[in-house]
Amino acid sequence: MELTPTTITQVRAFEAVGRLGSFKRAAEELFVTQAALSHHVRHLEEHLGVQLVRRLHRRIELTAEGAQLLAEGGRALEALATALRDLRRSREEALRVSVPPYFSLRWLTPRLGHLWKRHPGLDLQLHHTYQTVDLLRDRVDAAIAWGHGKWPGIQSTLLMTSRLTPICTPEYLRRHGPDLKPADLLGHPLFYEFDAAHWHQWFRAAGAETAARLQGVRIDDSHALRRVVLDGHGFGLFFMELIQGDVAAGRLVQPFDLCIDPGCAYYLNRSRDAPMGAKLQAFTQWILAEAEKDPYV
Repeated sequence: MELTPTTITQVRAFEAVGRLGSFKRAAEELFVTQAALSHHVRHLEEHLGVQLVRRLHRRIELTAEGAQLLAEGGRALEALATALRDLRRSREEALRVSVPPYFSLRWLTPRLGHLWKRHPGLDLQLHHTYQTVDLLRDRVDAAIAWGHGKWPGIQSTLLMTSRLTPICTPEYLRRHGPDLKPADLLGHPLFYEFDAAHWHQWFRAAGAETAARLQGVRIDDSHALRRVVLDGHGFGLFFMELIQGDVAAGRLVQPFDLCIDPGCAYYLNRSRDAPMGAKLQAFTQWILAEAEKDPYV
């Protein structure tokens, strides 16, 4: 049977009748008369050559064929409604992207002018959080996240790799001597954001032995970590990708060329099951090109 606009109208009428169990309630839901609704259902039965509804006294009853069509037709109509809602949402709603605050401040927002020049009509909302977001629950289209690149149900695209290295102020380095060896840092205040194991990893790569428990201070906020190092209180372990601007401006220095790979990186994440709309596709192409062109701040 050919699927025509008339057929779709008839199936929609039948689905409402079967789901609600009443011509009256179905007519009220669809804003048509009961006579019109009955007409659509009868014509559908004639086209199919089977009885779908038994019209009993003050009630209706679906035949086996009617029950089958209700189940399959209902799923098809719901899928169509979902597709239409998603299409309307992709056109009308802003693109929502979750991003760690420090990454946004140091890398993403300085480049947004490039995005607007390339896509002047793109409506973008940035949601700042350090927490791992649930894309569907939190109604977020994409998320920039730091990790191993493996999250359940997530399509992850590598944005930029990470390199950790000790950083301090030029004045701090002058006060404590420009001839510092890597092992000498063990006698200074050491600050880090994620895991003291990263300091151990850096010292091992530098050929310096450390105690089993490293005496350091964990600061679980990138802004505060940067502030304590800028104030000249010691050495902080930073991602070069996010601190390069301070180094280039002379506010901070990198005493050693040695950087380590912490085994994690920044990824652009989206739901594996959700369709990629035009807005998300445009943002994805732009941010990947920016990261490839200039991964540093």
